[in-house]
Order: sequence, then structure tokens, then C-alpha cells
Amino acid sequence: MTAQTGVLLLALLSRPPWLGAQEISTRTLTFQNAVREALSRSPEVEAAQKESILAALEEPILLANLDPRFQSSYSVADDQAPRAAPAFQGLRTRLEHWEAGFVQNTLLGTEARLRWTNEGLKNQAAFRVLDPSVDSRLSIELRQPLLRYFWGRPDIARRQRARAGEDGARARLRQAQESAVLKAARAYLELHFAQEQIRIKTEGVKDAKILLAKNEEKRRYGLAEESDLLQARSSVEVQETEVLIAESQRERAQIALWAAMHREGSPFRVETSSSEILSRADDLEDSEAKSLSIRADVQSARKRREALEWNLRVGKLDTLPDLSLSLAYGAAGLAGDYGGSWQDLGSFSHSLKSAGLSLTVPFASTRERLARRQNLLQLEVAAAQAREVESRGLREIRDGRENLRLARLRVEAGRRLLELERRKFRAEEENFRRGRSSTDLLIRFQQDIRRAQANLLEAEKDEAVARLELRRCLGFLLEAFQQ
Repeated sequence: MTAQTGVLLLALLSRPPWLGAQEISTRTLTFQNAVREALSRSPEVEAAQKESILAALEEPILLANLDPRFQSSYSVADDQAPRAAPAFQGLRTRLEHWEAGFVQNTLLGTEARLRWTNEGLKNQAAFRVLDPSVDSRLSIELRQPLLRYFWGRPDIARRQRARAGEDGARARLRQAQESAVLKAARAYLELHFAQEQIRIKTEGVKDAKILLAKNEEKRRYGLAEESDLLQARSSVEVQETEVLIAESQRERAQIALWAAMHREGSPFRVETSSSEILSRADDLEDSEAKSLSIRADVQSARKRREALEWNLRVGKLDTLPDLSLSLAYGAAGLAGDYGGSWQDLGSFSHSLKSAGLSLTVPFASTRERLARRQNLLQLEVAAAQAREVESRGLREIRDGRENLRLARLRVEAGRRLLELERRKFRAEEENFRRGRSSTDLLIRFQQDIRRAQANLLEAEKDEAVARLELRRCLGFLLEAFQQ
């Protein structure tokens, strides 16, 4: 088996089985639509979106703790335990207690409580003037932590930590979207390159057949050697084999595109459009500092560091001594039944006032110290990672600009080379008509043209990829696909 026969069999076996059974329809898929479909179907993007939504709920959950709460309780006690002094303590005590109220917290840590309590007591002691008795009280109570909430505001630290986490989740979502865009864009460009390769190889087959026809005609008149005719036929076989290989490459590129778009397959063949790919209207001259500030990976690293900074602050504030001020004001009523007690309470003739301070000082705080140490180490790791991401981003920006500059030079050089190859072939073709050239030389010049076309096509593909990569490095890759 010759090398050419082996390549031909490989190309035939690699073609999907349905190609030989029926004709497949062709549909045009634009670059924008391919990328947008990849974004909408990507499971990585969907997971990042869910994480972003989850992170956005943290601050509303913190603020939801400020919602007013209604509290109530009811209890009944029947105490028939023996007494040491029954004449004074009574033989039996029946106590009914119930209360209701509202509790409201504020961002400053203030706890405000409106409490209404009622206590009915029945005890037939000898010296109880009023039996049964009902004690009703209505009070407003305030408790205000002083040290924690006025020295460092842990409420602000917690909300800032939540906001930094939300911003970091959004940056990770952008990273996932950029990854999906680049994957789909590369697959689309590979498919476009493979389709253009088929066009170039097909034109090579046509040129080889034209040259074969000329040699056959010259052979009939004795103007061409048998070796020239065989060389022309061999060239046709080689070009047709290359077409089969290019078709196989196109099928594999289309499979890769379906995978990037998260499709299982399609009953039609995709035809790419080069109008969007080869556009050069991008402004890619943003400053490095500005580009670093809007890159998704840099933003994610910085927001993670910021969230850990606020987390460390929360840990420090939570271990401060708790000095709290408590104030209460209310009124009380007393009667033999609930109605009379409430009426006495409504007169507000019996006021209740109280004020006090409470201090709680952590004694050992071993767990808190270890937690602060852990938070500090996490912050140092995040800061080092942020510096590394910024350094890598700066290097990628510079490499991306150099790659794009080189790709554009390759495109310009490829166009000049292709024009030279075509001029060279036309000159040699004129010599062939005059009998001053050989078939072998013409075939070689034809192959030089196809090679120059393929090199130019690959350079244009690399330029498009370099432009997309540089857009990602500069931080505005998604803007082109979200308009």
C-alpha cells in the first residue's frame, strides 16, 4: 500500500457514515450567533450565574435581620408544694403568665422592644389583701452595644464583605463567559479555516485537470512526453486526495464547534461567514493600568482579597469587649381582674424606669485568636495571589499585543507572497505555451500558489485569534457579543 493510498483510506474512514448515504443541507452560521449560542448553552456559565445570584443574596439576608419580629408566650403554673409557713405563703399558688411584643433591630446594633406582660396570681394566703391579683405592664426597652458598634461598625464590615463577595462572583461569571466565548470562537475559526482549505484544494484539482487536458492534447500531437502526461495525472490524484483530507478536517472542525456550542450534533452542515471574522475595526490601544482594572481575573482576585480584609475586620470587632447600655420606660397596673388591671395601666399613673450598663470581656478567647490568625493567613494568601494575577495579566497584555502585531505582519507578507507566486506562475505558463517549460515545473508552481494561499489563510485565522485573545487580555471581549 502506497502512502497516498493510505492517506486516501484514512480520509474516507474518518468521514461520518451519513455523508455517503444522503446529501446534507448547508446552512450559514454567523460568528456572532455561534458565540451567543455557546454562551446561552454553557453549563460553566450557568453555574457561574447561579453562584453570582447566590452571592447577591448575602447582603439582603443581613438586612433581613432588621425586620420587626412579633413575640408572644403563655404559661400556667399550679404549685401545691408544701410550704414552711402556710399562713404567709398560702397552701396553693396558681400563676398565669402571658406576654406579647415587638422586637426591632437596627444597623447600629440597637435592640428596641415593646413589651406587654400580664401576670395573674391566685394564692389564698392570710395576709394577701388582693386575691386573685392581676399585674399588667407595658414597657419600651432599648439595648445599645457601645464599643463594637461605635468603634468599628461590624454591620458595615459585614455588608462590605457581602458586596465584595458579590462583585467577585460577577467577575468569575465574566471569566466563565470569556472562556466559553474563546472556545466557541476558536472552534468557529478552525471550521472556517477548514472550509477555505477545501476551496483552495478544490481549485487545485481544477487547475491540475486543466493542465492534464493540455498535456493530453499535446501528447496527441507529439509535443509532450509520456512522463509529462503521467506527472499531470499524478498531480490530479494528489490534489483529489488532499480534498478528501480537507473534507475530513472540516467534519472534525464542525464536531468541535458543536461541542463548543454544547450541541450533540446537527442534521445540516454549517457554512461560515468571513465578513465578521476579518473585521479590523477594534480599538486595542487601551492603557495597561486601565486594562488590568477591568480584567475579570484581576477583579476576581482583588475582590476576594477585599472580602477577606472585611472578614478579618469582622473577626476583630466580634472579639471586642461588649459594653452595652440598657434603658427601659413603662407603666404598670394592678387589680383583681384583667379588665381592672388594664384600666389602671391605661392611666399611666404608675411609671417604671430603669437604666444600666453591662460589660462582657472575653477571658481566654483562644478560639477567637486562632480564628483571627486563620483569617489573617487567608488574607495574605489572597493578596499574594492577587499580585500574581496582576503580574500574569500584564504579561498577557504585552504578549497579546506582540502576537497581534506579528500576525498582521504575517498577513501582509502572505499577501505579497501570494501575488508573487501568481505572477511567477503566469510567466511560467507563458513559457509553457511556447515550449520552453515543463509540466513538472508548472505543477510545482501551482503547488506554490496553493501553499501560499493556505499560509495566508492560516495567518488570517491566527490574526483573528490574536485579536480575540487581546480583547480578552484588555478586558472587553464580551462587549462585542452583548450589543
